[in-house]
Amino acid sequence: MKKILLIIFLIIAWMGIIFFFSNMSGEESDAKSQGTIRQVIVKAIAITNKLGITNKHPSEEKINSIVQLLNGSLRKCAHASVYFVLSILIFCFFAIFNFKKKQSIFLAIILSFLYACTDEFHQLFVVNRTGQFTDVLIDTMGAIIGAISISGTFKVINRIYGKKIED
Repeated sequence: MKKILLIIFLIIAWMGIIFFFSNMSGEESDAKSQGTIRQVIVKAIAITNKLGITNKHPSEEKINSIVQLLNGSLRKCAHASVYFVLSILIFCFFAIFNFKKKQSIFLAIILSFLYACTDEFHQLFVVNRTGQFTDVLIDTMGAIIGAISISGTFKVINRIYGKKIED
């Protein structure tokens, strides 16, 4: 029972995190992602300089252009990543109830897809955000990769410990 309550809590909490990020205005969301990218770039430059790999100090203009270049792609990776995790959590929920592996994968992907659809619909009502079906597809791809990855991980663990796995 504790496992069930824990996984339900984790699924709801993770959906809440997705909702929280989706509820940010377009400007706030973009500023946060650009700020994170900027911090990573600045830290990477500092580390490479400290290690003697480089001795460069790019201008603010150059850093800004790198941030702009990376921002769109990394935002889409973030979309896929959060749904990767969501599908893993959902897969684990069904695994607790001994659903067959294929059923767990299918349900994890379908439920993640449905949540992605509701998330994009929600964004239609957030200032300077848009709901895009391409984002649903990116989210779903992350969910597919997550569900298949955790299924494979379970299979490897079951083989190591000599347990029979349901197909």
